[in-house]
Amino acid sequence: MEEFSFNALTALLWANKLITGLVLSTLLAAILIQAYWDKVGYFVMRVWHGVPLIGKVARLSRQSLMLDSHGWPKSESELCDAYYSRYEKIGAKNVEFFNKSESYLRTIGERGRRERPFWVFALIFMLIMFEAVGFAYVLVPFINQNLSANDQSWMGWLFAFLLAVASAILAEVTGRAAHKNALISKARHWWENDADSNRPSQLKELPGIGIKDTDSDKGGKDYDRILARINTNHTVTPSRGWMITTGIWIAIIAIAAFGIRTMQLKSIETEMVGSPHAFAQQNYDSASPFELPADSAAINDQADKQTLTDKMDAIRKASLITFIVLSVIYIAIQITSIWLASIFGFAGVESKTAWEHTHKFSSGEALENSMQSERVDIASHADHKLSKLQLKLAGRSTTNAQQQAALTSAHNRNFETYLARKQALPATPDVAAKPVSAAAATISPEVAAPVQPVVSSTNLDALRGKDLTAYSEEQLATISRVKGHALEDLLALRAEQQLLKDFDATGA
Repeated sequence: MEEFSFNALTALLWANKLITGLVLSTLLAAILIQAYWDKVGYFVMRVWHGVPLIGKVARLSRQSLMLDSHGWPKSESELCDAYYSRYEKIGAKNVEFFNKSESYLRTIGERGRRERPFWVFALIFMLIMFEAVGFAYVLVPFINQNLSANDQSWMGWLFAFLLAVASAILAEVTGRAAHKNALISKARHWWENDADSNRPSQLKELPGIGIKDTDSDKGGKDYDRILARINTNHTVTPSRGWMITTGIWIAIIAIAAFGIRTMQLKSIETEMVGSPHAFAQQNYDSASPFELPADSAAINDQADKQTLTDKMDAIRKASLITFIVLSVIYIAIQITSIWLASIFGFAGVESKTAWEHTHKFSSGEALENSMQSERVDIASHADHKLSKLQLKLAGRSTTNAQQQAALTSAHNRNFETYLARKQALPATPDVAAKPVSAAAATISPEVAAPVQPVVSSTNLDALRGKDLTAYSEEQLATISRVKGHALEDLLALRAEQQLLKDFDATGA
């Protein structure tokens, strides 16, 4: 690349198609991963679990067969726990969460806002890059005069890219700060005009309120409700730091670009003044073999000087106007970028989370159905990996009777029973129930109620004649509460009945 231009850059990129493709693919992949990091991370986890030899399932199958307090192999509990963390993350997203998310956004005044579309950010970046290229074009030759033309070109494009990135980031941060300052100013305006005698003497930072607790201050002052949902400084005043920094940055770049271009123009004028007759003399010599008389030569020189002066004046005026326009364009692009950043995005601590769970759904029921679908998918993925782990563990031998019993009863363990165990753990701790049950039954009948799930195991034989496969988990939970049976036992019995049904269906 012998020159610093778009044509030279295009030729260079085309000559290195493989490298160009790899760089563009990497940038695109990074953008997609950042935008969909949650889904990408979950997909990578699932793939990693199934990798042979070094994957999580393969490694867990080689661990010791130690059992946890519930009689599960610890390797199975560890695998299920990896999926339970994601299952629990979306577990509370229901109609109530949808309504609270909308209430959170309305309270802070961000109900109609949304995140900036990627194409808007890309457009602003390209516009700033365009202006930065022009600035780098005149700046790079002055950085190091010893660089070759090719090195100067690479440095110019690198400098332009860094300048565009810095300008875009500053504009984005400043725009978001402007929106946050607007909320703080609105809260202060409401506070200053509050005629209530109980109005606080000054504003202060308030404890943060999230989506789940958004109705806890429903009867509070509107300005307090806003301040409780954003991060503020200790004086609860708008912060001008980023705006001042960005303003200084824009002024420096615009003035520096104009100044450097002006100095480059001056150097061109100096060269023209140093050799005013170069082209004129060349044209004259080639036009006639005869020398002009002294008077004619003087008149001709005067005309050449006047022509050169007029030409230099025209070039100077046109160049200065062009340089001013380019600097104004850069300032306009930055102001536009700041404005776009101020109308997109959120200032509330949990506003983005609330927006993500409301803007895609028309109602709370739609959100709940979507979350239920995700929970079913997670349970299916967990059962698939758990069955692979149980199949690998079934091939191992052990002399421990409890471990052998756990391996042979693997069909009773799935992600659904793991969920029931996790959800019932705080309410029905098995370790405490077993030693207390015998003594409690002897001391008084009132104490026998808390340990009813343990005693109910003797009555499970009466349920073996019933087809539990026709009931859902919610229905079994209701039966568990009414009849006094442990939910885990009911789920295990249902799984056993389903297995026997499948076995009989094969005709064996």
